[in-house]
Amino acid sequence: MRNIFFYTLIFFVICYTATGCTKQQKQDSLDSTTPIRSVPISYATNFSIDHFETYTRVIVYNPWQQNTILQTYYLVENISTTTPDNGIKIQIPIHTLVVNSCSHIEFICMLNELESIVGISSPELVFNPIIRQRVANGKIENMGDAFAMNIEKILIKKPNAIMVTGYNQMSDSHLRLETTHIPIIVNIEWMEASSLGRAEWIKFIAAFYKQEEIADSLFQQVEKNYKELLALAQTVPSKPSIASGNSFKGTWYLPGGNSFMGKLYYDAGGDYVFAKDSSSGSLPLSFEVAMKDLRHCDIWLGSNANSLHELVQMDSRLMLFDAYKNKQVYNYSKRTTPSGGNDYWESAIARPDILLKDLIKVLHPNLLPDYELFYINRLE
Repeated sequence: MRNIFFYTLIFFVICYTATGCTKQQKQDSLDSTTPIRSVPISYATNFSIDHFETYTRVIVYNPWQQNTILQTYYLVENISTTTPDNGIKIQIPIHTLVVNSCSHIEFICMLNELESIVGISSPELVFNPIIRQRVANGKIENMGDAFAMNIEKILIKKPNAIMVTGYNQMSDSHLRLETTHIPIIVNIEWMEASSLGRAEWIKFIAAFYKQEEIADSLFQQVEKNYKELLALAQTVPSKPSIASGNSFKGTWYLPGGNSFMGKLYYDAGGDYVFAKDSSSGSLPLSFEVAMKDLRHCDIWLGSNANSLHELVQMDSRLMLFDAYKNKQVYNYSKRTTPSGGNDYWESAIARPDILLKDLIKVLHPNLLPDYELFYINRLE
């Protein structure tokens, strides 16, 4: 339970920012030459990849300050290659990497580059069995908490780069990491407004491994699967109403209507109570408001409980929900480890097609009669 709340709170904490620039400064800082080729980006809005004659430019845009850049990277095969001075030069392909979030793992796994990971934050919260085994074997170092990574261990490992989750304020941890003079790759896939947008960040990560063609092929398959499932879900004659989220210390947190999860509910053929809400992040409600709006929903998704008994132990008023009475309460905890790892926070980010399939199975079981749920679990 503690780990689920940890993940949920971390996801919505705002704790990272970078010095922005005006729109004009943004344009002035870019190369004056024209790229030879740009990588097509269909859904993600917070990065771009452009190939020049002697280097590749990767830009991470700042979603908290419109028309500004969070960071620019110049990827080179020869470290002596001259690049513009407004970004970080990184020699590729990288061979060793430290990561501070389990959300990066599945992308690296899909690229068949897990052996490049030599350090990770909070490995006890990792689900991926290969990573856990490599931690146990001493091949991957425990770098401590994501917001207080062990600088000494990082310096001993001397990775080619450190990949961190970016937020809208620069943390003390980020400042300490900069003292290592090891390139810091900022990953903000979680700020994308759609699940396919998040999944498309495989192209971002692949650029540092020189695996762009493989990443494009992998993403195209995910996109194809997703679109086929989307078309299937749109054939339903009726849509069950959806409650979502949980109560925590008197406040009920649920996905905003414009969030990637809110959009997933729609794509799966559900009638999300807050579908018309414009929030793209978490929507906080008082328990009383949540009770009024969610009580009579057909299905409750994303519960923190592992059983119906545990659910009502949290708050006996939850017995009044129709979804509880009809045993239609679900969590995202089917694939977990005893120490708190949850694959929903790992592979589901890169594989929204599987998550969508799960949701369709819950909402419209007759559409997928032989499918077994992968991430989602019904409370008993």
